[in-house]
Amino acid sequence: MYLTKIMFVISAFALSTALEAQDAPPAIHQQSSSVPGARYEIVQSELAARWTFRLDRFTGRVAQLVATKDSSTAWEDMLVIGRPQIATPTRARFQIFTSGLAARHTFLIDVDTGRTWLVVSSKEKDKDGVEQEYTVWQPFEGR
Repeated sequence: MYLTKIMFVISAFALSTALEAQDAPPAIHQQSSSVPGARYEIVQSELAARWTFRLDRFTGRVAQLVATKDSSTAWEDMLVIGRPQIATPTRARFQIFTSGLAARHTFLIDVDTGRTWLVVSSKEKDKDGVEQEYTVWQPFEGR
């Protein structure tokens, strides 16, 4: 009888430990914490490396990591439609949020005004008829 009680306690402990481990969020190793007051930050979606951005937190300028024609990588400036021009930026004012659920839930926010932009991709044919994909930050009109 005593042995049965001990086995029950050990089993209950093992089960509770396993359940706690399942609730723990997975460790995220692809990012570091921003340095307070830092001007630049790199943000990458957990979904795909193509959604890697360099943000100027003072001005709201965003660049996307792209592959070049010679197979190297580079930062390509992105259009942020209606981004305010800040004459003399002195502090961090912009932030990027990217969801782990879908790339379409990637936002740029002006933390002073609350104005928000959503990253969107579109395809168009150029003058030679070749389809080109481009990505821009479009004002988010959600209330």
